[in-house]
Amino acid sequence: MQGDPPPQLRDMADFACLPSAARWARKHTVGVLHRWQLCHFADTAELLVSELVTNAYRASGVDVERNGYAALARVPCISMRVASDRRSLLIEVWDANPEPPVLKEADVHAEGGRGLLLVDSLAERWNFYFPLAGGKVVWCEIAGRDAP
Repeated sequence: MQGDPPPQLRDMADFACLPSAARWARKHTVGVLHRWQLCHFADTAELLVSELVTNAYRASGVDVERNGYAALARVPCISMRVASDRRSLLIEVWDANPEPPVLKEADVHAEGGRGLLLVDSLAERWNFYFPLAGGKVVWCEIAGRDAP
C-alpha cells in the first residue's frame, strides 16, 4: 500500500570469539544483503562489519594463540544484528567488555588502530550503548546514498 513504511529487515548472528570471527561475520553479512537484494550496501557493510567485529574480538581479551582454546570457555560470543528499512543499513555488534570504544588518531606507522576511524569516515553515523544485559553495543549506519 502506498504510504506504508517499508518493511524492516532484521538478521541476528553469533560468532565464536576467535580471530576468524570477522571473516565469518563479513561472509554472513554479504549473504544477508544479497538475500535482501541490498547488494549496493555490501562493500561498505563488509568493511564496517570487519572493523566492528575485530574490535569486539580484541575487547574480549581472548588470546587463543597464547592461552589455547580453553580460554574461550570464559568468554561469551560476539553478537551482531543487521537491520534495514531498504534506505539505510544498521549494523550493531555486541561484546561483553563494558569499556566504551575510543576514537583516536592512529600513528602513521602503526599496523592497527584505525578501525573506528574507518567506521567514523564511512558510516553516516556511529555510536555505542550499554545494554541491560551487560557489555556494550557499537553500532553504525550506512545511509541510502550508497543506493544505485
